[in-house]
This record gives sequence, C-alpha cells and structure tokens, in this order.
Amino acid sequence: MLTPLRRGDTLDRIPTALRRARYVLSLELTMRSRLLLAGAALLLLSSACSQPATSSETGKTTIGLVTQAWDNPAIKDLADAATAQAGKHANVTLLAQDSSNMQDMISKVQTMISRKVDALGIEPWDKQQIMPMLQQAKQAKIPVFILQSQVPGTEGNGLVVTSIIGDETAGGKVAGRWLGEKLGGSGRVLVLEGAPADTPGIERANGFEQGLKESAPNATVVARQPADWARDKALRVTTDLLTANSNIDAIFADNDEMAFGALAALRARKLEGKVTLIGYNGTCIGLKATYDGTFAADGILFLDQVGSKFIDAALDQMNGKQVPPKIEPPITLLTTAHLKEIEQGAKSVTVNGSPFDVDDALRKRVTDAIAGKC
Repeated sequence: MLTPLRRGDTLDRIPTALRRARYVLSLELTMRSRLLLAGAALLLLSSACSQPATSSETGKTTIGLVTQAWDNPAIKDLADAATAQAGKHANVTLLAQDSSNMQDMISKVQTMISRKVDALGIEPWDKQQIMPMLQQAKQAKIPVFILQSQVPGTEGNGLVVTSIIGDETAGGKVAGRWLGEKLGGSGRVLVLEGAPADTPGIERANGFEQGLKESAPNATVVARQPADWARDKALRVTTDLLTANSNIDAIFADNDEMAFGALAALRARKLEGKVTLIGYNGTCIGLKATYDGTFAADGILFLDQVGSKFIDAALDQMNGKQVPPKIEPPITLLTTAHLKEIEQGAKSVTVNGSPFDVDDALRKRVTDAIAGKC
C-alpha cells in the first residue's frame, strides 16, 4: 500500500515503482516529440521536393513548344528544327508537343504554363480561341512566341513577344504570277485552301489569286474550297470539284499534303500531267514530287527557319535583348527546272524574273529530297 505524499516530501519518499513509471512516461513523451519533429521535417522536405525547381535554381532554361499535328511533314520540320537549335545550347531543354485540334492544344498549353516553362512557342489552330491561353501565360509571366500566324489584339499589350511568320500573301503571289505566265494569260484554276479560320492558308490563297490576276488577267479561279490541310480531305474535295467543273487547267494547293490528295483525284480521272499541279511548303516529299515533274512547282516555306528562329528569339528575350514584333523568314517558289539547276550547283535561281539565293541549308534540303531521304 502506498503512503500518501505530503507537501514537502522529497523524491526519496516516492516508491521505486512510481519513480519508474514516471521515468517511462517521460521517456515516451520525449520519443513522441522527436518522432513528431522528424515527421514534420520529412513533410517539409517532401513538399519542397514536389515544387518544380526554377531556372535560376537549376541553371537550366526550359522552353515549351505546342504546334499543330506532326503528321503534316511541314509542321514536323518546324518542330525538328526547333529541337536541333535548342540542342546547340547545353543549358536549354525544349519540351515540344503537337496537337490534334484546338482543344487538345489548349490542354497542352495549360500544362506548359503549369510547369512554369521559361518561354512558350505556339502555332495556333485558331487565333481567337488561343487568346485566353495568352492571358494565362501573361499572368504567369511566361513570354509567348506565335509561330506561323499572327493573333489580332496582341499588339503592344505584352501578350506576345513576336510573331514568326513569312509574308504568306507575297508567297502566294509568287505562285500565282508563275502559274499565270505558264498558262499564257488565261485558264481555269481550282484552289485548295487550308482550314477556314487559319490565317496563313487564307493569306496564301488570297495572294495566289492576286498574283494570278496580275500575270493572267483572263484566268479564272472557278472554285476555292478548304480541305483542312489534309491529304484525304483534299482527295474528296478535288474529286467533287472536278465533277462540278470540267476543263480544269491547273490546281493550286495551300500545302503539299493537299496537293498529294489532289494528285490522287487527278490520277483517278487520268488527268495527271494534263492539269498543272502546284504544291506549297517545300516538304521533302513535295520537293521530290517537283523534281520528278509530278508537281510543276512547289512554294517553299522555310519552316525550319521558323523553328530555329523561335529558339533564338526566346533566348534573346530572356537575355534582355530586343526582339522585333515580327520575324519574317523568306518565301519563294521552285519549279522542276529550278531543282535541276540546284542539283547542278547553282548558287542562285531566277523566280519570276528576280534572283533568289541558294544557301547551304536550302541546297541540302533540295539534295536530300532528290535523293529520297524523306
């Protein structure tokens, strides 16, 4: 039986069992406190690790790129060129993705923003629907670069650093003027446009009609219809247009993929070689078709330069250098004869009476296509 403690009693009056119980309790509380502290420390460490490191912390620069679909060889060329240019810088990582439609693009752009990339390049499916994404990027302080398009309403308000796009109207004019000369001043022409809301396709087709009228006042565009940049859609559209319009002299397609769709429709009606066919973009397969004479000519869009200039502009902007509000890669047209001249070593070719220089990059592009390295 324990004797009750009184005020003033010393520790030696506390029975041994009670002292042991008190010691065990104290030890247990101490261990629990240590475990709680250790757990809190682990939680803080885990939380810190879950946050993406910033570029200033890692010494790395992360650039995001979201384009239209890579099953279009021209768009894949753009992305590949951007990847190659980024690879020249040891501290630069490029996160490149394509998208199948505008909603897919929005989702992927949002992911890039949430990852806090240092710069973001976008080749929009729709210039209006991309606006909310530009606002989000601005709020996140991520500079945006628009590729192969211009978005109205972004001038001077910090939504876009620059637009990297060739003069599509001028490019279309080159093709139209050349065709008008070839037709001898008159003819009946079909035009396959890109997507209905896609600025480059609209400007390209508009420029083509303007150039055609300049060199062939009596030529007529008897039909102009979108085929959404796709080969299969172009086959269906061209088939319908050929049914509705007889005696066609030429077809101009806004890109090489649609030109190949039109080619399939011409072959089905045994019209290959009888109708002048012009592609656009200067993809490897488009250049090969032009060299072989399957296409009479191909508009050359330097999408490889769009990709590489995007990386250069992004790095310039992050390094505090001045970036112009618009960057314009060149655009021209190459015919079968031009490609044979380049094959023979020509340093310049004449397009609609004006010289166009053949640099090393264009020469390699042409020679690779001729060799079938597509």
